[in-house]
Amino acid sequence: MSLSGNLGFVPIDDVLRLLTRSGQKSSVEISGRGLFGRIFVANGGIDLAATVKDGEIHRLLMNSDSLEADTLRRIASAETTLAAVAADNKSVVELLREMTVESIYRITQGGEDFQVREGVTSPYASPRSFDLDDVLRDAEARQRDWEGILDIIPDLRQTIVFNRKLADRDEIVIKSDDWKVLSVIGTGSSVLDISDALGTTEFWAASVASRLVKYELLLVSDGQVTEEHEVDEVESAEAFESVEEFVNVEEFTFATSDTPALEEDEPADEAGESLEMEVPGEPADIKGEATEDGAPHNESWWREPKSDDDEADSTEVEEDTEAFLEKVFSELDSDEGDQGHGLLRRRRLGTLRDFSSDS
Repeated sequence: MSLSGNLGFVPIDDVLRLLTRSGQKSSVEISGRGLFGRIFVANGGIDLAATVKDGEIHRLLMNSDSLEADTLRRIASAETTLAAVAADNKSVVELLREMTVESIYRITQGGEDFQVREGVTSPYASPRSFDLDDVLRDAEARQRDWEGILDIIPDLRQTIVFNRKLADRDEIVIKSDDWKVLSVIGTGSSVLDISDALGTTEFWAASVASRLVKYELLLVSDGQVTEEHEVDEVESAEAFESVEEFVNVEEFTFATSDTPALEEDEPADEAGESLEMEVPGEPADIKGEATEDGAPHNESWWREPKSDDDEADSTEVEEDTEAFLEKVFSELDSDEGDQGHGLLRRRRLGTLRDFSSDS
């Protein structure tokens, strides 16, 4: 099945429903501004959705302590697949489902174009396929969930610390998920630090942390951010010439930019390109040197078509003007700087030649 299009005309929900009903194994690649994602469809459901590279999925699984390091190594080397070694691993399935829901939510928010690749799967596909309608329903609810979280933790980079004051409470009861987050807080951590340390999504970490803040076990610092996450950079498929350059079927591969570095103090636009512009039909030298034909760069590149009479009149006027200006500038005091007046004289002569030519 060969299918591609724009998500502005064909919603991703409809694309996924079509693929799940066909019963075929497929991969849907979605690109957008600051986004590249993949959704793997098989067995009438969703095996995995991700907006990160395979290497990042591997790292999250490693940090989650859900699998042994040797098992993950075998998966990475294509000796086996996650589905083959984690069929009964509940924590792995839960992590992959959370990743799938969050990824589909982000895809629905920023996806623009899609491309279906038939017969493609991922070595990190879930051992158990997820029901499409359930995943779409949870992804749709993420917008409301994120709004509630950001009301409590406005910036995921802000440091979160323990609250030493428990008011009049003598004891507290916490859930196992709460303990996971508390175990990595230390003297202070951000949501981004927590999700990275636990090998989970930002949403999961933010959801638990916001609940603990609401329960007054944790506090959000005022404006303080962790040093590691002071700059939040977003990987974008637009930094590459094509989606194929950003990712292949087996794994994501990033290309290096061939854009040359800008000169110091050189103006640049938002895309990082020089603002220098070549005038059609003229040399691209803008450093003030003369062009190959000897004309100064401040001279207009446009010339009106001239008749023989116009050219004769123009030459006569130009000669009279030059003679007059030469006489005036020769009488200027040489102590004021001959070099500066010579430059001024050349510029004015060029301007008057333009004016006489236009007349």
